[in-house]
Amino acid sequence: MMKKGLKFTKEQLEKLYTADKLALIEIGNRFGCDSTNILYWLKKFNIPRRPAYLKKIHIPKEVLNDLYWNKGLKPREIAQKFGIKNERTVRKKLEKYGIKRKTVSEALTIKFKAPFSSDPAEKAYLLGLRAGDFHAKWARKSVRIQTTTTHQAQVELLGKSFEKYGEIRKYLSKNKARASEWFIYVDLHPSFSFLLDKPEKIPSWVTSNDTYFYNFLAAYTDCELNWNITKSHKNLWRACFRLRTGDRNILEQIKARLTTEGLCPLMSLKTKQGTPSGFGHYNVDMHEIVLNRKADIYYIIHRTLPLSRHSEKVRQMMLILESKHKSWEVFEPKLKKLRQEIKKEILKD
Repeated sequence: MMKKGLKFTKEQLEKLYTADKLALIEIGNRFGCDSTNILYWLKKFNIPRRPAYLKKIHIPKEVLNDLYWNKGLKPREIAQKFGIKNERTVRKKLEKYGIKRKTVSEALTIKFKAPFSSDPAEKAYLLGLRAGDFHAKWARKSVRIQTTTTHQAQVELLGKSFEKYGEIRKYLSKNKARASEWFIYVDLHPSFSFLLDKPEKIPSWVTSNDTYFYNFLAAYTDCELNWNITKSHKNLWRACFRLRTGDRNILEQIKARLTTEGLCPLMSLKTKQGTPSGFGHYNVDMHEIVLNRKADIYYIIHRTLPLSRHSEKVRQMMLILESKHKSWEVFEPKLKKLRQEIKKEILKD
């Protein structure tokens, strides 16, 4: 029975509050009154209050780890993202999942530094970069990967390889001894310490595995490879895979590995240590691996193209594949166009 002046009965209130589990403010809105009035009538009708409970929100471990380490969000920001009132709930979840907490230095730093994924294929690729043009050193408890270049493709190569792990920085480097160039670097989590030492040899776990070896080779060629494309006889053209570096041990390992797959790599000494160059003298002997046979060229492209992250090398390999049966007359304009595009991408002051 409804009391005089009351807009609802005890049964109605009990149903809305106990059975339908509406909040006090929602019930008040239905009857045009304040939530305090609803609370008053709950007590008046002796309707038991619902037990207080925390809203249970499930955050998967991988999502929480990504937000905390990769995205660099603080527990307070993660709590706000999921509508959790107290950041202590997020801290408890971090502890429950066994996710390592940041040190004071890591928590206060502006740059985010995500730990390495531990993926062996990715590790093999990064070791290939380190063996090539990229240098590494400790910098304020971070592993700094750096290089200098005038090519936009090299800047993109660093970005594609490390942007999910740290912030890419670059600035123009003025040098009296040589042309101006861009200095690019990224500061990484200490878990990248495996990149501090430049590889003198390819690790056995890489050479013994097909996937890992070609990830290493793709990265190494992204840094060091030159494609020599010229006209041959009878209006035809030829492409030459030319890998020239001072890493004799690594080149010998690459040669041996490719030979076991039926390729015919030729290795030779091209420049002796002490020979004058445009930047002084060569510090080491420069050796070279060359692939000339068409079958070898197409084989190596099919293996490394899906793994390459260097836009210049990618476009060169794609052009070689697309023009496989084209004459020099048809191929030459496309080659010139590509070379002009690459030249326009040279970084300027």
